[in-house]
Amino acid sequence: MKVFDVRDIPTGVDAALAVVENPKHRHVLKNYRRHALLEVSGLWQDILIPAMTVEHPVYRLTERGRTTVLDGMDEVRGFYSDIVRRGVNVFGALQEEVAVSDYGIFIEAVFAQVVRGTDPALAGEGADPDGVYQVSHRFAAAWPYRDGRLVGEFVYDDSGSWRVDEVPRSALVSPAQAREALAPYLVQSPLSEIEDGLRSFRDE
Repeated sequence: MKVFDVRDIPTGVDAALAVVENPKHRHVLKNYRRHALLEVSGLWQDILIPAMTVEHPVYRLTERGRTTVLDGMDEVRGFYSDIVRRGVNVFGALQEEVAVSDYGIFIEAVFAQVVRGTDPALAGEGADPDGVYQVSHRFAAAWPYRDGRLVGEFVYDDSGSWRVDEVPRSALVSPAQAREALAPYLVQSPLSEIEDGLRSFRDE
């Protein structure tokens, strides 16, 4: 069984960048890469700046049959602020296929998060409070873009694929550790690169 490693966050998008040549599509992939690294690093404010995201984003997040709709910047800000405040922003894909088109990003992945046995996500799972567990499931997502900026996230999970596995305690990574581990990857995705990429959309 594969165990989540925060350093694998950019693996799927890097595979796409290795083969995609269209400059606008590459810009969208680079936006997605920076977004993912910022989110898991807890630097969510930098996701929602004008160079990255439209002024009125809409998120539709479906998890285990329950859909949450975040309509507008205030609600999206509240979502990111809450997950970072609770320290639950360390997550990512065990496997990820990333595709891009004029519409935006398409993702099919196995998503995972490593948590303590006391985590609310394990309610009813018979978890040992002193244990560490990996919660994983499959999902598909579409991220529309407009003029090179993120419009929203539409995430649909496969509720029948959820599983819980006990993992070594060493697999548990704190938000601070995740930020430190991802810092070198974030250097590879500077904001200046995103700003430069936007010019191809404005020059039309």
